[in-house]
Amino acid sequence: MQPEINNILSALKELDQNTGFNVFIPSLQKEIKYKQLTTEQLKNLLKTVVDSPIYNSQFITTFNKIIKDNCLTENVNIKNFTIYDKILILFKMRIESISNEFKINFTEDEIKENNLDYSQKIINLNEHLNSFLQKQYNFPSEIIENDSYSLICELPTIETENKLESELHKNIKIEVQNPEELREIVGETFINELTKFISKLTVGTNALDLLTLDFKNRIKVVEQLPTYTINGVLKFIENYRQKVKELTTVNINGLEKDLPIDATLFNT
Repeated sequence: MQPEINNILSALKELDQNTGFNVFIPSLQKEIKYKQLTTEQLKNLLKTVVDSPIYNSQFITTFNKIIKDNCLTENVNIKNFTIYDKILILFKMRIESISNEFKINFTEDEIKENNLDYSQKIINLNEHLNSFLQKQYNFPSEIIENDSYSLICELPTIETENKLESELHKNIKIEVQNPEELREIVGETFINELTKFISKLTVGTNALDLLTLDFKNRIKVVEQLPTYTINGVLKFIENYRQKVKELTTVNINGLEKDLPIDATLFNT
């Protein structure tokens, strides 16, 4: 029985190469090849549907591992892929592994307010993705300067995401008991997300590479930055999110609907 199993596994690996698909990676400015999701990987993704609605840690770490495991192009440094690379891989993998079609459901209020004669619409994800890619958005790092200090903000990498999840979010269970706890969680989420986008800080002649620190110490540094500087980082983040929103939303007869960027994208 063992030889037969080995032959099947070998044939499946060859099939991966033959049925693989290309994904454009903006940080590399080229396409690389990926294999489709396995049944086990899809199962693991769908299990994260019940993840924390605030941190979404299980989905992040699960999909980041898939990005690494399913890459068929050799000599690619996956850990340096950015969150922008990741979202393009996410959509392309959904298209190639599940279906090109995605169902948009409308609530009763949306149907009534917009005079819709249908409760569901099917969109072509491939056309939607290709239309977005034609805009050729790019998000280079930015230097924010103020008197005697400066910082560099840039898109977080997969490695940065993994460090944040493993060091701060991995074992957290969100059970909000009162408004004070909710305010605390919102505040922590804000500073965590902000810290992800800051990579280097220079004060006078002292330079600090935040990427070499653990997240707790990175946060300690960021919390001491003046709000003027932080506003510059927030503008960088907002610019990125506004442009990516053109991919993560669709406009149907004037009604804007969000496309999920979590496990539910694979659950329809």
